Amino acid sequence: MDLHICASLDASTAGGTGNAVAGWFGEALSGLVPELWQREEQGDQVSSLATTQKDEQSRDERFEPVSQNWPSMKLSLHDGPETADVLFFVTGGDGPVCHINGSSISVRRPNMELSIKLDSAVCGTDADRGSRIVDFLAASLNDVNPAFGRVDSTGPWDAHTNLDAVLRRRVRRSVNEARTFLRGYSWITVCPEELSRRLGGPSALAASGAFSRVVPLAAGGVVLQATETLTGFTDDALRRVFRALAPVLPPGMPQYDPADPNVRYIPEDASTV
Repeated sequence: MDLHICASLDASTAGGTGNAVAGWFGEALSGLVPELWQREEQGDQVSSLATTQKDEQSRDERFEPVSQNWPSMKLSLHDGPETADVLFFVTGGDGPVCHINGSSISVRRPNMELSIKLDSAVCGTDADRGSRIVDFLAASLNDVNPAFGRVDSTGPWDAHTNLDAVLRRRVRRSVNEARTFLRGYSWITVCPEELSRRLGGPSALAASGAFSRVVPLAAGGVVLQATETLTGFTDDALRRVFRALAPVLPPGMPQYDPADPNVRYIPEDASTV
């Protein structure tokens, strides 16, 4: 998997987490990877497996193929499951080319981590990949005001962010403080409304020069794309993003984490910028 697209939901998520999870999956299927759905419907060497689990004690509900069973799965998602997954496979491949996931990250729900791991080729060329992903995030999160979001091509590949890894922050603490401190910064970052206001709002973020695209969300928050292409997201571009977002980043000096050697970060304490 070449790309990792994530969003965090919490008790302040507008409209409830069940609606947000259903929106995430629906927009991913119809707007981000519609080719996979269409190829599956046409029997073109693509298959899928979809499951939801209400809680730890209940059995999984399985929906296969998802192209025929999406209405039933959508209802299950609105109920706020413990976990939800859709995986697309291409005949002859080594594993799924797309994995859409939603997982509870706290026994005190509704904290949820949404993610999509996918082969970068699914989103087209480098030139159109960024705009396509930003359009997906803007559509799926427009009515949500998420706690956080990010798009990375390097680790961490779980619920940890780059700053969770190098600041040694536990995921639960990171999520609980997400509207006080931004959980991280990436090629594409989603900032909640509470932190966007502290940064001066979308207009000030656009004027900072750190972002090629700034998309406000109707329910609050903003999607921030650093560079038009992923290959253009150089260390200088990363530093510009860090400095623009430093006022809302958690304090502390990052430390290299050998468990995640490919994590990208600026080795500075944000509180000193």
